[in-house]
Amino acid sequence: MGSLRKLWPPNLPPLAPLTVAAFLAACVTVNIYFPAAKVEEAAKQIVEEVYQEKGERPQTFRDPSPGTGGWPAWLGPREAHAQEAATVSNAAIRALKDQIAQRHGQLAPHYAQGQIGIDREGYLQVRDTAGLGLSEVASLKRLVEADNTARRQLYAEVARALNIEPQQVGQIQEIFAREWRDKAQAGWWVQDDAGVWNQR
Repeated sequence: MGSLRKLWPPNLPPLAPLTVAAFLAACVTVNIYFPAAKVEEAAKQIVEEVYQEKGERPQTFRDPSPGTGGWPAWLGPREAHAQEAATVSNAAIRALKDQIAQRHGQLAPHYAQGQIGIDREGYLQVRDTAGLGLSEVASLKRLVEADNTARRQLYAEVARALNIEPQQVGQIQEIFAREWRDKAQAGWWVQDDAGVWNQR
């Protein structure tokens, strides 16, 4: 404030520097837009596909090139193309989603036996290793760590795809966490917002 006063012309009122300082501070505050609806739709589709054990991949995750696939252009875009425009997807997101889906097949028995659960942040935790040998425990922990790493990378890629600021990745994680927990199967262990574990 002292430096601002020195630069201020002497014929102006003494409160003027304070007014200018307040104005400059107000200009720094910027509302950062967060596309919650798009993130929620992406989370819903990705989580459903990861948890889906059988069935064809939804068309919204395909990346067709215009004019291919034998669909006459004069008939207009297919429904899948229209959905693609509203879907958050790119090569990196699809690759990470596929990794998580493939790993889910290995983790599914551990969910069912209560050995792993989904915590309130949407990540996996090893809960109970009773009955597992040392090598089995080590293997399970590696799987869980790899899955959690892929989830963190997935959220960062969703942020990049939607031009979301890095400091907002936490909001993406929260949305995905809700989906991971809400769509968990009966019998799986899930942590609630208070940190209490419950079996669905």
